[in-house]
Amino acid sequence: MAYTFPYTYYSCSCHETRISPGASKRSSHPPPAEDEEDEQTFDPKNPRSNYSLYPLEHLLYCEDCRQIRCPRCVIEETLNWFCPSCLFEVPSSVVKSDGNRCTRNCYNCPVCSAPMPVASLEDPANPSPNGGPFILSCPYCHWSTAEIGIEFDKPTGITSQLARIANGGNPMPTQKDKDKERDRRKESESRKLQDLLLSGTSSSSAADSSAASTSFDDIYASTSGPTHDDLFSNLSAFYKSQLALQTPSNPFSPHMDLNFASPSSFSRIMNLYSSTVSKKQKRDKPVPMREAASALEGLRIHSPSTDVDTIERLRKEGWNASVSPAQRLAQPNPNVRLASELRPVATLLCTKRGKRCATCRHILSKPEAKITSTRYKIKLLALNHVPRISVRWLSPTPAAASTTTINSTSSSFGSGMPNPASVGAPSAAAGTFDYENIKPGIPTHFILHVSNPLFDPIRVTLATPSITPGKLQSRVTLLCPQFEVGANTDVWDDALGGGGRKGSVSVGAGGGDGQIEAGKVWDRGRNWTSVVMEIVPGLGVTGSGAGDDDDNDNDDEELDEDDAVLEIPIFVRIEYETEVGAEEGRIGMGPGERGGKGGEAQQVQREKREEAFWTVVGVGRVLLF
Repeated sequence: MAYTFPYTYYSCSCHETRISPGASKRSSHPPPAEDEEDEQTFDPKNPRSNYSLYPLEHLLYCEDCRQIRCPRCVIEETLNWFCPSCLFEVPSSVVKSDGNRCTRNCYNCPVCSAPMPVASLEDPANPSPNGGPFILSCPYCHWSTAEIGIEFDKPTGITSQLARIANGGNPMPTQKDKDKERDRRKESESRKLQDLLLSGTSSSSAADSSAASTSFDDIYASTSGPTHDDLFSNLSAFYKSQLALQTPSNPFSPHMDLNFASPSSFSRIMNLYSSTVSKKQKRDKPVPMREAASALEGLRIHSPSTDVDTIERLRKEGWNASVSPAQRLAQPNPNVRLASELRPVATLLCTKRGKRCATCRHILSKPEAKITSTRYKIKLLALNHVPRISVRWLSPTPAAASTTTINSTSSSFGSGMPNPASVGAPSAAAGTFDYENIKPGIPTHFILHVSNPLFDPIRVTLATPSITPGKLQSRVTLLCPQFEVGANTDVWDDALGGGGRKGSVSVGAGGGDGQIEAGKVWDRGRNWTSVVMEIVPGLGVTGSGAGDDDDNDNDDEELDEDDAVLEIPIFVRIEYETEVGAEEGRIGMGPGERGGKGGEAQQVQREKREEAFWTVVGVGRVLLF
């Protein structure tokens, strides 16, 4: 896996849910102790951890739960549907009835999936009154509906016109006409069957009647079988008729009618509240549903003649006449095989979606309802509520450290936020640091930079295991695990304040001498603080049996490239005081305390808050021998 060092990933709390509530009650799955879960160190080498680590820019924040929310622990809800080509908003009721495709004039090319505009085939020498005929033409691959023999009379209402024209220009009956024809044939077949049973004709006349009843199948066979839409409509009508015959008295039957306005559903609901005598009545067993038995009911029997015809056409037209798997799957009928069977594909609708917290259903993000707008009404990003942590190599030269601090101070003054890349970054005079080849066994110092996005000062407590988990064990030491970070106030407040702020900018530790001291921060700015972290990378040896002096089988494990990545889990805990909201502050106040009389200023209420989360800092790759 390719890494870009250094990096920082944040862990979402949803990875802690390992056992479902139902499974945790079994004797084979004893619930783990709460103390063990709290004291367990986050292991970035665990395969389960890959599903909970995200960059800070990919995370949201729930203000009610005060927790980080990743894409796995949010619920998406569809706000509206719209066509990306014509930007027409489609009601959800239309989507449920007509599907998730545009029903106007928006179509994509079946060959290259590019949008197809309407073009005119009008002859300048012989113009027509309406400017037609019209076709759909692709401006990229130059495929058009003229290749399959489809032309339109007018440039609007393409969907309705395309539904009435088959490939080759032959007219195609509408769905209403197909339903009427199907009902008529059903009545004729039932009438012939009744006449056959009443008349008692001979076997020869019965054979003639059965042949007449299957005339519908013969018509389909003569026209290379029913279309995909015909089979679907016939099968849908058949199953609806079968469900209508099922009238069970059991209200919990799987075949019950889901339409609560029907009389059968009403009677089943009333039986639930009737006397106990009706419950003791014997319930009739529902008649099992039968399957389709003819093409009129949606049955499709594979005919070997269709395969023979397809092979003959491929021999004549060549391999280029066939369609690719991607083109076949994009078609409404996925059984097409030749390019002559392709049809324009209606444009898929897009959605605008909001996100809610899966725990408390609090809105995390909600875009504006206007289709052309890219703004959000609500968007609770984690980078606006969680401190940003970054790591850089500490140059051993004191002059380079002073230069780095001055650059970071000027950068924060110009943009309002510090530049993490400039904090602790080595200068050209001090040399560069190779994050891909960190020498093992040599103590290396890094700067851990913490910036505060909140408008209140915070107190940060960092905790990390002394030995990193994994096969390659390294020693980590935080020289200042507890420190304070200033509030993210306006940068002009510090500039116009006359430098009265204490400790706003300090160059190096210990008064600017550049010496590393335990318990002291390395650098500090308006809303950021840097501390020193010392790392002693472990010795990595490739190959089995190297250094195996004891009976432990763990020494025989080989190290791969992923094991050489030096990742440090850091537990971050922040404490701060913030003002209570106006709605919360008014709760419990008397009439004289709401600012009506006397003009007395209301006392601002503040509450203490604390948050905790795990982060993983990728420092680099240890050199293996």
